[in-house]
Amino acid sequence: MAEDTRRRLPGRLVGWAPAALVLGLVVFHGIGNWIWLSKNVMTRGWDRIGALVNSLYYYETLSRVSYRTLFKAIIQDEYRPPLFGLSMATMYRLFGVSSDVAVMANVVYLAILVAASYGIGAKLGGRCLGMLSAMLVALIPLVFAMSRYSYYEFSLASLTVLSVYLMLASERFKKRGASIALGLSLGFGSWTTRTFPVFVFGPLTVFVLQAGLPRKLWARLRAKPRLRWRDLALAVGGGLLISALWYFPNRDTAQALSAGFWLFPVWWALAATTIWFVQHSSSPEAHFLACCSLALLVASLWYVPHVLEYAKQILWLAWGIQDPRNRAVDFTSLDTYTAYLQSFLYGFSPFFVGILALAWGMLLFSMIRRHRRALPERWWTWEWWAIIAGLAVVYLIFTTSIYKEPRAITPALPFLGVILAGALLALPWRRLRTALIVLTVVFGLVQFLAVSYTEAHGLVERTNFRKPLLGQPGLFSQGLYLEVPDSGLNDPRWYIAGDVLQRVDATRQREGWESISLGVLGSSSHIHVGQFAYDQRLRYPAIRPENPVQAYPEESAYAAAFRYDYLLVLDEGNRGPAMREAVNLILNERRAEFERSFELEKAYPLPDESHAYLFQRRSRP
Repeated sequence: MAEDTRRRLPGRLVGWAPAALVLGLVVFHGIGNWIWLSKNVMTRGWDRIGALVNSLYYYETLSRVSYRTLFKAIIQDEYRPPLFGLSMATMYRLFGVSSDVAVMANVVYLAILVAASYGIGAKLGGRCLGMLSAMLVALIPLVFAMSRYSYYEFSLASLTVLSVYLMLASERFKKRGASIALGLSLGFGSWTTRTFPVFVFGPLTVFVLQAGLPRKLWARLRAKPRLRWRDLALAVGGGLLISALWYFPNRDTAQALSAGFWLFPVWWALAATTIWFVQHSSSPEAHFLACCSLALLVASLWYVPHVLEYAKQILWLAWGIQDPRNRAVDFTSLDTYTAYLQSFLYGFSPFFVGILALAWGMLLFSMIRRHRRALPERWWTWEWWAIIAGLAVVYLIFTTSIYKEPRAITPALPFLGVILAGALLALPWRRLRTALIVLTVVFGLVQFLAVSYTEAHGLVERTNFRKPLLGQPGLFSQGLYLEVPDSGLNDPRWYIAGDVLQRVDATRQREGWESISLGVLGSSSHIHVGQFAYDQRLRYPAIRPENPVQAYPEESAYAAAFRYDYLLVLDEGNRGPAMREAVNLILNERRAEFERSFELEKAYPLPDESHAYLFQRRSRP
C-alpha cells in the first residue's frame, strides 16, 4: 500500500501544478505590487487620482448597505461604470482606507486574469500550453504595470480574458453552466469601462459563427415553436417581481435620471426574457440566448439609466463628434495606422515581439521544408481564430477612432501572450524549444525587475538601441506607464500635496475657521488641483481646493486668485493661456496689489528645476 501511495503522489503533484503556478504568480505579483506601492508616494496624472477620489464616494455611499445605497452606488457615476470603484470601496471596508489599499483591489483581478489565461491555454492546447500562457501573460510589461495603478484597464483585461475562457469552456454553447457564467462575465465586464464590447466582439462573433447559431436560430423561428403559457406566466411574474424590488424602493432616485419611469418596464422586460431563456436552455441556441439576455440584464443596471450620456460619450470619445478640441482621424497619415502598432510593441515588449517573430519564422521554415502545415494538429484548431479575431477587431476599431491612448490596448495583450506560448510549444525541435522557453521566461523575470524598481532600472538604459524601433529605444519595454516607484516621474520631491494641505489646515485651526480655501495655479501632470483631491477628502474635509480658471471662468485667473486664503503657484509647465498669464503676473511681473495681499510661506523646488510657491493671504477680507 505504501508503494502504491508513492506511485500516486507524483501524479497528484502534477495535477496540482497548474493551481500552484497560478497561486504562485498571484502571490509573486501581489507582494511585488505592495512593495512598489509602499515605495511610491506620487500619484501622477488626472485619471488615476480621479478614480481614487471616486472610490471614496462609493465608500461613503455604501457606509450602510441596503437596496437604496446599492442602487445609488451603481448609478451614481454617469461617466464611468461602477465595477472598479465598487471593488476599491470593498477593499476599504476590509482593510482600511488608503490609496494603496484601493489599488490592491487589482490582486483579485490578477487572480482572475492569470487563472483565465491558464484556462484559455489549456483549452487550446493542454496543460503545458495553459501553464506557459499564464506565466507569459503575467510577465507582459503593460499588464503587470497596470495592476499597480487605479486605472480601469486592468479590471477590463481580467473580465475580457475570463469571458474568452468561458466562451471556450461553453464548447460552442453546448454547456449550459458555462454559457450562464459567460452571460454574467459579459454583464459585469460591461461594468468596467465603455470599451469592453470592443475586446469581446471578435471572439464572440467567431464562436457564434462556428457554432452555426444564426442558422439554428432561423430554423427554430421557421419551425414556429409552441408557446408554453405556464412558463410565460412564470417569466413575466418573476421579471415583474425582480424589477419591482429593484426599482420601487429607489423610485425617487430613478425619476431624476434621464430614462425616468422607463427604467421599470425595460428592466421588467429584460428580467422576464432572462428567466424565459434560462428555464428553456436545452440546446446551444437556447444557451446562447440565455447568455445574451443575462448579460444585457446585468449591463442594463448601469447603462439604461445613463443611456443618453453613454451615447454622447461614445460618439465624442471614439469619433470626435462635438469634440471640444475638434479632433478627427486623418486617414491619409501613416501615424494613424502605426500608433497602435507602437502601443502593442511597447506594451508587449520588443523582446517578446522578437521571440514571437522568430518562433513563427521557424514554424514557417519547418512547414516549407517538410511540406506540411506550420503547426501540429493539436496546436492549431478553429478556436485560435477567436483569439486572432479579438486582436484584429481591437486594432481596427481603435485605429479608426480619435482615441489614441497606449494603455487602451492592455486587455488585448494577454491574447498575444497566449499566441507566443502556443508558437513556442509548437516548435518541432525539442532542445531549441526548451531553450527558447527558458530564455523567454528568464528575460521576462529580469524585465519585470528592471522596469519595476529603481535598483535594477540601470539595465534598461544599458540595453538601449542606437536608433529607436517604432518608438521603443531599447531591448526592455519602455513607456509612459512603465514607471519605477521612487525616482524619475515618481520622484518623491514631486509630492508636495501632503505638506501644503497640512500647512493650510494648521492655519485654519489656529484661526478657528470652519473652512479655508486653496487656489491651485498649476496644470502640469505632476502639480494640479486634482493632486490634492484624495488627501483633502480623506483627511482635510475643511479645505476647499480649486483651480481658479475652472472655478471662475468669467474672470481672469489672476483676478480670481484674490478669492483664496492660500494660493499655490507653479512657475513652469502650465497648460492653457489663462493659467500662464496669471502665473506670469504673479511671479514675473510681481504686481504690487498681489504683494500687498499675499506673502510667500514656502517655496518647493521640484525635480525638473521648476518651483511651486505657496502664498498665504495676509489678512482675510
